[in-house]
Amino acid sequence: MSSVSEVNAIKPSNKAMFSLYLAMMCVGMGQTVVFAILPMLGRELQLDKLIFHIPFFNLDVQPKELAITSLSALTAFVFFIVAPKWGRLSDRWGRKPLIILGLFGYVIGTLLFNAVAQLGLSGVLLGVPLFILLIISRAFHAVIMTPTHPASAAYMVDVTTVHERTKGMGKLQAFNQIGVMVGPALAWFVTLSYLAPLYIQAGVSLIVGVLVWRYLPPIAASNSSGKKLPKLSYFDPRYRVYIAIGFTIFSLLGMVQQTLGFYYQDILGVDGKRAAQLFSTAMVISSISVLLAQFLVVRRYSGLPMRLLRVGLPFMLLSYLLLANASNIAMLYLAMAMFGFGMGLTGPSFTATATMTVEAHEQGGLAGLLGAIAGLGFMFGPLLGGALYRISPSYPYWCAAMVMSAVIVLFMFFEKSWRA
Repeated sequence: MSSVSEVNAIKPSNKAMFSLYLAMMCVGMGQTVVFAILPMLGRELQLDKLIFHIPFFNLDVQPKELAITSLSALTAFVFFIVAPKWGRLSDRWGRKPLIILGLFGYVIGTLLFNAVAQLGLSGVLLGVPLFILLIISRAFHAVIMTPTHPASAAYMVDVTTVHERTKGMGKLQAFNQIGVMVGPALAWFVTLSYLAPLYIQAGVSLIVGVLVWRYLPPIAASNSSGKKLPKLSYFDPRYRVYIAIGFTIFSLLGMVQQTLGFYYQDILGVDGKRAAQLFSTAMVISSISVLLAQFLVVRRYSGLPMRLLRVGLPFMLLSYLLLANASNIAMLYLAMAMFGFGMGLTGPSFTATATMTVEAHEQGGLAGLLGAIAGLGFMFGPLLGGALYRISPSYPYWCAAMVMSAVIVLFMFFEKSWRA
């Protein structure tokens, strides 16, 4: 396994690093605030009642909840396409400009999406035309908000040594999970408006963008020549196993998170706003568990990062089994707590290990690939989850449990080869 060279750059100040952490926190908030309100917002916009007519086959198709989850899937697909490009650009242009671009881009994209959604809520725009405009606004949103994630991850690689890498990535993920926790908490503001949480998040992103511009020092681009570097392949033998692990984990994560809003509403028999509040509480519990895993285990761990998967994956399996059999709010909350603890262990382990397999001038490109594969998982997962949910509400979680069981078995097999 090759590794990047030790960094020689001066360490940024604590204030500078805190602004970087806040940027990653905004990324987490931006992802989960949408997950927390989109299922209920979609039903309020009656997207689950859409009927699409296919003229050549004279068919009428009603995708139901799949129409709503497809909005998240599209955003994730766009993220999958553009994240590697933004990552490579950060190698040429530097990390800081792209971190700021993504934060301000989130503000612009949110305002556009909210404007379209408001037309639907007010009854000015309905049906398929509304759905098409929502798709377009979400795609634009994804393009301009994407740079922050790969550029922030690559910045952390630039300012840490190989031996500091796991802890550095762990700190980034910890703040990302704080955002994941705070994002759903904003769903409590749906009592004011379904779009209020998104406006609040846009305001936070604007403030953090200013802080990054003010306090985060620029770092010279790793590709100082400005020449276009060859694209990294998803199938590069140096890191393809980590790509596969990331795709699986984030596919299951996307499938679970994007259907839980429906699940809470249907299992507990509550209205959309109450379901959003209960789901936000569950996400807060999950994120607290992630932080506990980070601070109690990851920060004290000194072994090979991939070994954390041995502990983290079974927690995720148990959470899926609990969700599939849940009949009350206590079981749902316990499942999300176990899910968060498992994610807290698995997330930084495969990411940190992957960064040690490439050279310094490839870090931005790799960060883009890792972000993109997460986006691909969040595209595939919600689509599969929405399709399974149409058949039975518990099917997405049974499917996740079966896939995770297979992953654990395969991991045990490959771990033997790593030891050898």
